[in-house]
Amino acid sequence: MQPELTRALPLEALAERALTWLSCQNDWLLVLDNVTDPAHLTPVLDRALSGRVLITSRLGTGWHRLGARVLHLDVLTPAQAVELLTRITTGGTDRHDPALEGAADLVEELGCLPLAIEQAAAYLHQTRLTPRAYLELLSRQPAAMFDQAAAGGDPERTIARLWRLTLARLTEVPHALQVLRVLAWYGAEAVPRTLLSPLAAPAELTTALGALAAYNMITLTPQTVTVHRLVQAVTRAPDPTDPHRRPTDIDQARHQAIDLLGQALPPDHQDPTHWPAWRTLLPHIDALAARTTVDDDGLALLLNEAGTFLHDQGTIHRAIAYHRRALTDFQRLLGDDHPLTLTSRNNLALAYQTSGDSKRAIPLLKQTLTDKARVLGADHPHTLTTRNNLALAYQEAGDLKRAIPLLEQALTDKERVLGADHPRTRASRDYLADTYRQAEERKRAISPFPLEGHGR
Repeated sequence: MQPELTRALPLEALAERALTWLSCQNDWLLVLDNVTDPAHLTPVLDRALSGRVLITSRLGTGWHRLGARVLHLDVLTPAQAVELLTRITTGGTDRHDPALEGAADLVEELGCLPLAIEQAAAYLHQTRLTPRAYLELLSRQPAAMFDQAAAGGDPERTIARLWRLTLARLTEVPHALQVLRVLAWYGAEAVPRTLLSPLAAPAELTTALGALAAYNMITLTPQTVTVHRLVQAVTRAPDPTDPHRRPTDIDQARHQAIDLLGQALPPDHQDPTHWPAWRTLLPHIDALAARTTVDDDGLALLLNEAGTFLHDQGTIHRAIAYHRRALTDFQRLLGDDHPLTLTSRNNLALAYQTSGDSKRAIPLLKQTLTDKARVLGADHPHTLTTRNNLALAYQEAGDLKRAIPLLEQALTDKERVLGADHPRTRASRDYLADTYRQAEERKRAISPFPLEGHGR
């Protein structure tokens, strides 16, 4: 039949002619691209029996009903990703071309996903931008860049458009999109499945995770969930034109992500049995902090707790960064006199002190002591602790003339408020005795009470 006649036929008639031809021929290959449901292929496979069928799909389950062999395609290696970017962008293979400055960073940001790299490379070729410049645009306008096709490309096959179709199908599964939006705020490392438990009843959450895994939006193990970093980036990029990425939904998901981490934090920083859980959660606290550009007291609480854990673990410079950010957020949101702000300032000062930076630690502790005495009262346990901390900071700085009176006052106050046998009182007594010894006041170093551990 002549081409102009076939063009006049309706689509159903053309499909019937194609199936008739396939059923009468041998050794053919039929490629069916982007199939969304295995059931859609039954009419074809029932009649086309003498050739081969290659199917591409974002759906990873259900193909056993067709007796199909499933081949899961992984992302590219970093070297392969740079090579693909180089070929499309410059038409050559020279990775040292100045036009490719930042190529390794770009493919890493895109998670070495072939479609994303092809989309970005075509755009670079058209606009003559460097990968570094593309990265800057991506950080400022992610929604626009993920939906941007180069001239001559298929505008319906951008990352954002293709995943929009997938998300449209997932709207039929309760909680699936909510779970994905929450996961988008965490790191690319494995997330414990138990972290997500408050989002839905166990059966509903399992069904939602299973649906997301079926469409390759996440990777599941019995204990963990992992999300490709590009899936995360697109999911949390607000787009008012996309019903699945409305700004209010994404912002709500960020708050949920913070709340879930707060609920999952281990209760004790110093208990070694909790350290593995802390180390699992830290990358996700890092990711939330990096991706949250507004002050949030929930995030500040996370950073404060994580900073305390890192301090106890000896990771001082990282702890300082956490405590700085927490204090800044608390001050802006709650004010300088809020108890959480005072605690945060105290923790930052202690981190400075541990790092050996007395010039920063002592002024912060002095300010905190003054504010706690005014806001909480001179006899409040937190005030007594800060007075003790300031005295120790002076001691470590070698200023014993200031340290000793503060330690003496701290001990007197703790004996009066907490009692002579309270652990904090005994600790203060130890600190004071150590300082007397340091000052070579041997006689005053003899304590009238038995010492029961250093307590520092």
